[in-house]
Amino acid sequence: MKINFKKELGKDQLLVNGLFAGEKHLSVKLNEELKEATKRKTFDTEKFGLQYFTVLDGQKMLVLSLGKKYEFTLNHLRRALGKAVKYTKTLKLDTFATDLTEKCRSISSFSSEGIGRCTAEGLILGNYAFNKYLTGERKDELKPLAEVTVQWSGDSNIEKGWKTGAVIAESTNYVRDLVNEPASLVTPTFLEFEAKKLKNVKVKVINKEEMKKLGMNALLGVSLGSAQPPKLIIIEYNGGKKEEKPVAIVGKGITFDAGGLNLKPTKYIEDMKIDMSGAGAVLGTIKVAVELGIKKNIIGVIPSCENLVGCSAQKPGDIVKAYNGKTIEIGNTDAEGRLILADALAYAEDIYKPEVMVDLATLTGAVVVALGYEAAGLITKDDSLARELEEAGKKSYDLLWRLPFFEEYQDAMNGKISDLNNISTKGKGYEAGSITGAVFLSNFVEKARWAHLDIAGRACVPLETDYQPMYATGAGVRLLCYWLMGL
Repeated sequence: MKINFKKELGKDQLLVNGLFAGEKHLSVKLNEELKEATKRKTFDTEKFGLQYFTVLDGQKMLVLSLGKKYEFTLNHLRRALGKAVKYTKTLKLDTFATDLTEKCRSISSFSSEGIGRCTAEGLILGNYAFNKYLTGERKDELKPLAEVTVQWSGDSNIEKGWKTGAVIAESTNYVRDLVNEPASLVTPTFLEFEAKKLKNVKVKVINKEEMKKLGMNALLGVSLGSAQPPKLIIIEYNGGKKEEKPVAIVGKGITFDAGGLNLKPTKYIEDMKIDMSGAGAVLGTIKVAVELGIKKNIIGVIPSCENLVGCSAQKPGDIVKAYNGKTIEIGNTDAEGRLILADALAYAEDIYKPEVMVDLATLTGAVVVALGYEAAGLITKDDSLARELEEAGKKSYDLLWRLPFFEEYQDAMNGKISDLNNISTKGKGYEAGSITGAVFLSNFVEKARWAHLDIAGRACVPLETDYQPMYATGAGVRLLCYWLMGL
């Protein structure tokens, strides 16, 4: 999508204006129409998100209600622009012009950089479409807009923010593409190739034979049922000072999760190509770091394999020894994400000595039950790290909700004939499932400040919203970028 910045908007495009509560449009004719629409209760500037379309003197016009000005946030700007993109598509147009960005300059609590950044995010994220495998009219219906004109007074900070937001949004869309692609294409080897496409980074890949030598039996065990070779992909980005300890971001990369011998049933197995969403978020975040030159040393770690049924597949009751020497009984082969993350976390801490580690994983269905599709679960013992991540979540609107990590949970994953079990050995085994999954992972981090993000609900959603499409969302990219950059 081409973006033009102009001081004045022409009449050759659909014109999208926003009105705050009580505001009137410059056009007297349009004000009369809006007054009538308000009487009919089809439009109301007091409520955010209502739309009114008309044609006046040959000019196509769309008015968006923005609600009360004091309640309007930068995420409302993203949403309003996403609505404008979608409405333009329903009119079968491929372009519009808008004053929404310039209008936000009147809100004193908004920085110009923030306005520019969220303008880019709203437009680019809202314009996303995965139509690669469609043909004919259906492909055309999902065709992205070709061009948008944004009214701009020349404020250089808006331009600076725009450039940052555009890179973050494009990388988020890149991750959406990765997650939406079929598992027949996106394999562990495919993720390796994607990592090696990144510029100005060092990429190390630990293959099956080296995993055996290193004792990464938790990761290896999950991969046994598949013909696809497992990979541990490590991406080293050095943007900070040489002496600074790195930040490690670790993403679960199960490229298809059938559940193993504890096979997933119909209505659950079909979408399991999305189980590499954490890996996608790591790739997308490193991509942003490279393009924007983030001043941090970052280690991206992607443990990747398939979890399938096969004659050599791991069995419930098997016991494996992880990289850090701890033994794990396999209580359920469908609790595989924590197994591959266990070796990845332990190896990353041992070799790279990070100050902070954050892992992202579509780990549990329990977090979807608890939080739905609106927020990811955040679990950490580190209050300061929790605050940092929660603040980044609010600003990026890639939301987190902190779950407890009480000491009463700590022995839930203890094994009976091994150090650990990969499912809870307390109660019925499924209580507090998201939390006990994190408790398991905590056994593989010793010194680093660490947080676990369960993105199972956020990674893939059943309905589209203003700038978020149905299905893959690219969850985690904006969150991590805002956190790493201190936005």
